[in-house]
Amino acid sequence: MVYAPAYPTPPAAPRQVLWGVRTKRGLLLTAVSLVLFWIPGLGPVAGLFLSVGSTMMFWDRHAFPPAHRSAMNVAFALFWVAAALYTILFLVFVGTAYYAWLGIGRMNELLPAVVLFVWDSTAPTLLVVVALLLQIARLLPARKRRLLWVAGILATGLIVLATVIAYLDVSAGIGTEFVRMSSVLGVLNRISIARMVEGPGFTMLAYLYYVARAGVVPKSAAEGAPAPVLDVPPAT
Repeated sequence: MVYAPAYPTPPAAPRQVLWGVRTKRGLLLTAVSLVLFWIPGLGPVAGLFLSVGSTMMFWDRHAFPPAHRSAMNVAFALFWVAAALYTILFLVFVGTAYYAWLGIGRMNELLPAVVLFVWDSTAPTLLVVVALLLQIARLLPARKRRLLWVAGILATGLIVLATVIAYLDVSAGIGTEFVRMSSVLGVLNRISIARMVEGPGFTMLAYLYYVARAGVVPKSAAEGAPAPVLDVPPAT
């Protein structure tokens, strides 16, 4: 029998990992979510985009300097706290409405729960704004970082204003009809319409996220190797 001569097999080239791509995609998804957040009926879609975008940025944080990594850790923790608060407040409100429905109650009996929901839901919304500011504080060019302060103050002020408008609307009365799903959803829609006041603040934040995305330049590294340090705009 004749065997073909054996030749050494050249080693396979190591696979390359492109760091920074997930951050760019996360910034874009978050920018889209901020445009959708204040539109009535699109809150769940915006929340999904924000969750995915922030998670992608969190996974990719190792390729950035320590200051950005620390800011991302704090931001991600704030997002989880805000999500937990939203969930608790919503479940308490839905549970109150459910027991009122079981007792054949009327909508005006839910007014204290509605007012409490309007005011208490402001706190997690403000936590989300702080987390949003932290995520891009180290990614913006120096000339745009002042706008981050402006966007934060504007968003905070409009959130408080929207809360006051929603409170004045529902406190004037939510009807005396029997508690039904349609009537409860109607009250939530009234609160969502009042929240449209927050639009300019979230839109400005979306613009800054888009600006930050343009400044992220991905770098490649071998799979399993330490992440390269991506360049970020200087503080001054």
